[in-house]
Amino acid sequence: MKNIVLIMFVLISLGGFANTDEEMKSVNPDDDGKGKITGIVVEHTTETPMEFANIAVYNLMDSSLITGGITNEKGEFEIADVQFGEYFLEANFIGFNKSTVTTITLDRGNRISNVGEIELSPSAVAIGEIDVVADKAAVEYKLDKKVVNVSQVISAIGGTAVDVLENTPSVQVDIEGNVSLRGSGNFTVLIDGRPSVLSGSDALRQIPSSAIENIEIITNPSAKYEPDGTAGIINLVMKKNSMNGLNGIVNASIGTKDKYSGDFMLNYRLEKVNLFFGADWRDETNYGKMLSKRETYYNDTTEYLNMEGSRNFIRGGYALKGGADLYLSEHSTLTLSGEVGYSNRSNEGGGTTENFTIPSSEHIYSVSEEVSDRENDFYTLNMNFQHKFNDKGHRLEASAFFSDETGTDNELEGEILADADFTPGNEYLSRVSTLETEDEQDFRFKLDYTNPFSKDGQFEAGLQSRMEREDEYLDFRDYDQESGSWIINDEYSSGTNFKRDIHAAYTTFSNKVGKLEYMGGLRGELTLREIKNTKADAPSSLNRFDLFPTAHLSYPLGEKADITSSYSRRINRPNGRDLDPTPNYYNRYAIRFGNPDLKPEYTNSYEIGMLKRLGEGRSFISADLFRRVTNNKIDQTTVKGEDGIFYYYTDNFDKDYATGVEFTANLAYKKWLILNASANVFNYRITGEIDGESIDRESTNWGGRMNTTFKLAENSRFQITAFFRGPSVSVQGESKAMFFSNLSYRHEFMDKKLSATLSVRDPLGTARFQRESYDTTFYNSFRWEREPRVVMLTLSYKINNFKEDRRNSGNNGGGMNMDGGEF
Repeated sequence: MKNIVLIMFVLISLGGFANTDEEMKSVNPDDDGKGKITGIVVEHTTETPMEFANIAVYNLMDSSLITGGITNEKGEFEIADVQFGEYFLEANFIGFNKSTVTTITLDRGNRISNVGEIELSPSAVAIGEIDVVADKAAVEYKLDKKVVNVSQVISAIGGTAVDVLENTPSVQVDIEGNVSLRGSGNFTVLIDGRPSVLSGSDALRQIPSSAIENIEIITNPSAKYEPDGTAGIINLVMKKNSMNGLNGIVNASIGTKDKYSGDFMLNYRLEKVNLFFGADWRDETNYGKMLSKRETYYNDTTEYLNMEGSRNFIRGGYALKGGADLYLSEHSTLTLSGEVGYSNRSNEGGGTTENFTIPSSEHIYSVSEEVSDRENDFYTLNMNFQHKFNDKGHRLEASAFFSDETGTDNELEGEILADADFTPGNEYLSRVSTLETEDEQDFRFKLDYTNPFSKDGQFEAGLQSRMEREDEYLDFRDYDQESGSWIINDEYSSGTNFKRDIHAAYTTFSNKVGKLEYMGGLRGELTLREIKNTKADAPSSLNRFDLFPTAHLSYPLGEKADITSSYSRRINRPNGRDLDPTPNYYNRYAIRFGNPDLKPEYTNSYEIGMLKRLGEGRSFISADLFRRVTNNKIDQTTVKGEDGIFYYYTDNFDKDYATGVEFTANLAYKKWLILNASANVFNYRITGEIDGESIDRESTNWGGRMNTTFKLAENSRFQITAFFRGPSVSVQGESKAMFFSNLSYRHEFMDKKLSATLSVRDPLGTARFQRESYDTTFYNSFRWEREPRVVMLTLSYKINNFKEDRRNSGNNGGGMNMDGGEF
């Protein structure tokens, strides 16, 4: 009888709940009886948000797995459509101890359960049994930057940062390895937010891709960053390790026709100190051939100069780097690091030259030699101190950086008389050499203060000073054929002393109004510059103060779309080569001059972007509208002298404009196919004058790139990449269209500790660079073709289950917290 009464009571109770559900549905038809769980995962020691941490939700009654997810770049997670009930949650990441939230209740009175901040501590042992099978997107979009995950670009394995950037939105790479950002070569290279000893494309060509975790493309940086580089910033975030004990990674590459490289990285972490050490070495020759044609017009006579031959680029050197993170207390960390190395950049070429006129005159045949060998020894020292006032981002940072670089640049140009079959004789038409020595130091100091005064609001302020010193000496030497010796030519020899001090202060303020996030910033800089040259009558100096405002906005359009806009004012300061007035002798047909009175370029950059996420995965499409206006445009012009020699000058022109749109898509089809592609089209226009005549020109520029990955099995994948860039005008000519592609296959062995990557660069043999320049007195054309079908094999071995430090991959945060960029 008691059992019958109990059963009836249970049935009545269930009926009552059912009626309540029906009543709630009648009142609110959208009530589905579901809620969601939110929170954030951070690393215990540093309070840094952890991206790609795994979240699992279990039923409290029987511990059965209900659902799960992963954290975003801010360490945040949101698990929706969870039925009302009681649960517990586990957060986990490889190399870290698991953390559990014991009781979570979802009901109609508590539809959203925010579990708050979950801390994960590094594990004392390597966890070899857990594997994360989800891949990162090759390119991820954040508010102020694009992030390229290097591990997903297998065609770049065994290469350098330049090879990674061949497949990056907003970036173009020509076949000589010269990088441009949205059509401009004026960008700043940072390494972990700090300056590089080398600059621009030279820096990117030296750094092995295996040492890079990701690359950040920042086209409109906030006021916290230096404003140098009219096109923006390329920041290389280097790998570190996040596991206790000793671990590391070793890479070695070999390629057809003299291409070798290797590097390693070791990490030893204890509770209060983290030690790291690494080295890399490279010896690579990139073979190529060139064809140059020039026509010079003299009234009714035209002179022709045809050159053809080889032009090979050699890149070599080594670097040793190391340092330590010292955890002084729970809130204070001191990092000391340094690097020492040697780099070699050589160009070797030679070929045939034919010189004649129409109406006809005597043909002059010759064989040329062209050698340039640049060697540099360098070292850097870094110190960074951080004190956290609390665990909510309130902190003070102090940084110091010093670099020293000494080097020589030895160039030889020769032209020996030959017969019509180009058999050389014993008489030189011309033979000269230059020896340039330089010694350069760079000191930088910075103090940053960050105060998140509310959940969405943040105030930043900082001071910075940088002092650059450079001494350069050039010996120009003529070859005496009779004595077989070199004689210094004082007319073209000189010495230059360069000094530049820049003192800056900045502040930024960010907050949120409703769903609208905003950030405004202002940076002021005082620049003091002086150039002394032994050939100049007096020093050339510059003393000026500039303001650089920035603004960023972000607004969500539903749950899966965002719209952003930004503005920044930037500067491109002329480098020492541009400012040096000493004649630079290319060959007996061409001489180049710098200009110590050059003014900096100033650029106003505007962007509006929209990102739409597709489905539940990492697929997205985006569109970015941009406009860039540069004042005091710096460019090189060619002038034909009365002596028939061509003189190259660097000068300021009026302006140039770039206005266009860039489309990007990252599409994941099931688990075996990922397509990442981008295309851009923009109007490019130049305005100005040369000798009182207008040079106003414009062109419609366009280009695109594609990266397609086929996941053949869990441990193997095949990748096809392709790049195209259309023609573009310049001050006195234009560059032609260019296309090339790469094929790559990667296979992993020994439980993914060992991997092998085989790649073929330019399998179709289409990689070539072509440009033309002209005016009423001359026409020049130049073409260089890179060696095709280069085969590379790279082996990589992980020591003790090495894993990259996820804290670095998000060092600049998401949303409005545009942290990092120390220099």
